Amino acid sequence: MNNQRTSEISWAQDRWLEPLSSTHEDGEMFKDRAMRMFLVHLAAFVAGVLICAGLNLWLTPGTLWFPWVLMAWSIAIATHALALLLRKTRRRERIFIDPKARASMVHLFAYLAVVLLLFFVNLTVTPRVWWFYWVALGWGIGVGFHLWCAFGKRRRRTPQQQSPRQIEAKPERKRAPRRKKPKA
Repeated sequence: MNNQRTSEISWAQDRWLEPLSSTHEDGEMFKDRAMRMFLVHLAAFVAGVLICAGLNLWLTPGTLWFPWVLMAWSIAIATHALALLLRKTRRRERIFIDPKARASMVHLFAYLAVVLLLFFVNLTVTPRVWWFYWVALGWGIGVGFHLWCAFGKRRRRTPQQQSPRQIEAKPERKRAPRRKKPKA
């Protein structure tokens, strides 16, 4: 029983980590443009936060403001990482293969993260005046429409958009080349 559980965990880890390990071992991680852009974003994040922390502690040591920069920029890094993960994984669910569904999930994640950060800012800086819900309401309407466009309304399938069942069920047929008509 324990052996079976171990093999299931090992299979699940291999499935989730396969895209990361295969690109890392082959050195292809730095050849992929999306991964390079993420690494540039990550390096800018680290450098920016260190510079802000240094300036904050040097110029105004009594007032710490760089943690706000750290938290806000962390949301951007996490959103970028989620978008990259959803794009690079080899899973077959709709949110992984449909670009509109993937984009709406990234949008929802960014919305929730920013609204939670704004709630925290509102709670700590101005606890007597609640204002974060205006941002949540306005942006939430946009996110709702985005989710409805991706999941709610029925879209016609183009030949490129096939469900995983359709892909597995239909073997790809090779067509014979067309014969050219003789010129008269």
